[in-house]
Amino acid sequence: MSEIRVENIIGETGNDAVKFTKGINVTGVTTATSFSGSGASLTSLPAGNLTGALPAISGANLTGISAGITDADQWRVTANFNISSGNDTIASNWERNDTSFDKIGNGMTESSGIFTFPTTGIWFIKTSFNANGNNIRYFGSIIDATNNNNNYAEIAENFDSMASGQDYFSCVSTEAMFDCTNVATHKVRFRWYSNANGVMEGHSTRQRTGVTFIRLGDT
Repeated sequence: MSEIRVENIIGETGNDAVKFTKGINVTGVTTATSFSGSGASLTSLPAGNLTGALPAISGANLTGISAGITDADQWRVTANFNISSGNDTIASNWERNDTSFDKIGNGMTESSGIFTFPTTGIWFIKTSFNANGNNIRYFGSIIDATNNNNNYAEIAENFDSMASGQDYFSCVSTEAMFDCTNVATHKVRFRWYSNANGVMEGHSTRQRTGVTFIRLGDT
């Protein structure tokens, strides 16, 4: 092994950098005022030692970073309608909240009371059903879901009762978490349930009977 001891190495002109065309191995500390060139082979850089502003780069390959809420939507029933003893899907008079909110993301789509998700993911669903009637012992809201675009099953339900008398009001809220793994087959619908005649309360400029959808994260 040979050893050369010097204090300063400069290029041929006195201004040029010295070129190590075959590379250089450094076993001690390397100090420089700047770095130029590709950093593709740099590894084990401590995150706490990185400072300065990041340039405009694509984050497509970054992992473990949450994008926050990417989809949220709210729908409502725009008009009152009569209910009777039994249950049925709310299949008409749906509209997106266009008074105080605009959807985040692409938003849900609705057809005859069937709601289709804009993207896969874990979704939070919350309904609020308002009704009034006379001597209604129980009034409820039900969330049905399908994973084959055909057969529906209840995934959430909740009930309330109205006191004996005339024109009593009830509000029922129901919540569910739904894992949508395929937007073509995974859908939801909403049913009311009552033991007597009454009126479901709708409105076209504020939320009364409606549903909120929030995408929480990836499936």
